[in-house]
Amino acid sequence: MSIRRQTLEETPARVLVFLRAIGTTAVIRTALATRGYTAEEHADGWERLHRVAGYGEVKTISLALDVEKAIAEIDAWDEPTFRVCRAALERLHPDQAAFVFDALDSATGAQAIISVGTFLERLDALENSPDRKPTRKADHAALATLSKRGITKEERDRVRKLVETAKGLAPQVQTDPSAEARQIELVALRAWYDDWSETARSVITRRDHLIRLGLAKRKKAAKRNEPEAQTG
Repeated sequence: MSIRRQTLEETPARVLVFLRAIGTTAVIRTALATRGYTAEEHADGWERLHRVAGYGEVKTISLALDVEKAIAEIDAWDEPTFRVCRAALERLHPDQAAFVFDALDSATGAQAIISVGTFLERLDALENSPDRKPTRKADHAALATLSKRGITKEERDRVRKLVETAKGLAPQVQTDPSAEARQIELVALRAWYDDWSETARSVITRRDHLIRLGLAKRKKAAKRNEPEAQTG
């Protein structure tokens, strides 16, 4: 059975919501565990999502409180940081700006995990990627400029730890998958999601938990009829 392209393209966002809910809600994890949802399955979901986004392998699943705190801090960090870095690089290092910010913008909420991870990986590439050896001197000059703007090596390491906490990712240099390879990964990710989302529907009955997982929507509040005016 073929899957519509729109359905596939919507899958990463759905999986992100699904995984975040599981990682931050003990009741949901416990319910899914009765149907075989293990830490390994959770890691597999993250890994499939990361492959679609061009990331590396998953190592750990963080505690719920740490995850929420990390997501909030990443969300607050990316927008002002991207603005400062983009402005500096576009003026002083336009080639590096084009590389770092190619199809990259700040995001909101849990989506910021992926955008910040991509940003850090590209700065790592400026620092030591073998593929960029011919531009190493210019790349290092760009990093030196960013360091003066507050994006030091120490700050990058600090934020990278937040990303690792938020989604259990061991950062590796990002690669750009071909359209065909990405399609294959999307289909595999969709199969994983269909499996566990249906399982979740079978064991989770609380509507608020289904909403958190992205498997139900909040009901619209019914409009109350305005009382008729009393005439004396």
